[in-house]
Parts: sequence; structure tokens; C-alpha cells
Amino acid sequence: MRINKYIANAGYCSRRKADELVDEARVQINNRIAKKGDEVNENDIVRIDGEKISKKAVSLEYYLLNKPAKVICSNEDKLGRVTAVSLIKSRKRLFTYGRLDYMTEGLIIISNDGELYNHIMHPSKKLYKSYIATVDREVMDKDIEILARGVVIKEEDGTKYRTAPAKVKKLNKKNEVRIAIFEGRNRQVRKMLKTLGYNVKALKRVKVGDLTLGGLEVGKYRALTSDEIKYLKSL
Repeated sequence: MRINKYIANAGYCSRRKADELVDEARVQINNRIAKKGDEVNENDIVRIDGEKISKKAVSLEYYLLNKPAKVICSNEDKLGRVTAVSLIKSRKRLFTYGRLDYMTEGLIIISNDGELYNHIMHPSKKLYKSYIATVDREVMDKDIEILARGVVIKEEDGTKYRTAPAKVKKLNKKNEVRIAIFEGRNRQVRKMLKTLGYNVKALKRVKVGDLTLGGLEVGKYRALTSDEIKYLKSL
């Protein structure tokens, strides 16, 4: 078994994150620094930052959280801000799947299943995530069409990219719009609207694939059902 899969199966992190740990020389196999692509067998001892990774089967947990604003999706924060995983009552080492920025509310999946990341976040899956954005003025019909086709976003470093086509709908309130995207670029919905001159006052993710918040209150969470887990793993 390759080292990244071994670490993911142990519930430590995703394969992608495991590769990052290997690149940072934080992983050891039998007291030697691991390299990407290394194979691990049942007699090998794997350590991350000196901590031995258990080979025992990990009890997997899956949660859906309605993340409040001013909560960060990183597991640790040097500024001492509240983390999303800290809102879940569990003794497992949990991670967020599909991050939301600090001020964005809404649906976030939290689990210790390292393999789940690839099912949800890999770009080839084209899993749509739906957001409701409240902006500072009425959203024009012509801008709805532009957002749906894709807009060119210019980053602070001067690089540019065009967003993929999105599903966009104006809601009953004139300054609210629902946007569904399958890309996962940093602060993408906010940047899409800013490009067209709109200031986002509030942003909430309400749906990931077929998963919805339902009546879940902000700051509350629930365990995923067996059907929801099967759905995510089937993607």
C-alpha cells in the first residue's frame, strides 16, 4: 500500500494532505524519511512528526455542520479563532471537507475518513455546491447571464482565470442570488460578484451535491445518515 493511502486509511488526513506531509519530510517509515510513492507493508512502522500511526481499523465518523460566520475551517489557528471541528463533540481527529472562508456560513462536511476527500473535492467529480449571496444592491438580469457563462477574475498578483459555467438564479429578494459552482477556488463566489461590482454582505452555502442543511440551525451539527455516506462514496 502506498504511503499516502496508508496514512489516509489510518484516519490521519486525506491522501492529498499526506503527500504534503511527505514532501515536508514529516513522515518516517522505519526511522527513515519517507518519499512520495513509497510502499508500506504490514511490518513497517510509520510515524508523522514522531507520532506512530496506528494500523488498527479506525472507527469512521461523518458529520454535517451548519458553520457560523467567524469560524475557521483549519484544524489549528495561531490567532485563537474558533475552528469548525471544535464544534463537533468527538474524540476522533476530524477534518473539514470543502472549506468555507471565515465569514461564510453554511454546510460543511466533517469526518475522519481520509479517503472521502477525493470523492468530494476532486475537480473531476464536478460536484455542485450551492450558495445564497446577499449583495448591496439589486442583481441585474444581464449579470445573472454573465455569472452563468463564467467571469474573468483577476487576482492580486495579476494572474487571471475564467470561472466555469455556473447555475445562477435570482431569488425573491432583489438583492439575493443563488449560485451553484463545482469549482473550489478560494473565495470564488465573492470574487465572481465583486468582478461585476457587487459587494457581498452575507454568504451561505446551502447545498453540496444532494446534501442540504434542511432545518439545521446555525452552529448545530448532525451525523450523516448511512444513505448520505453511501451517496458521497459513490461519487
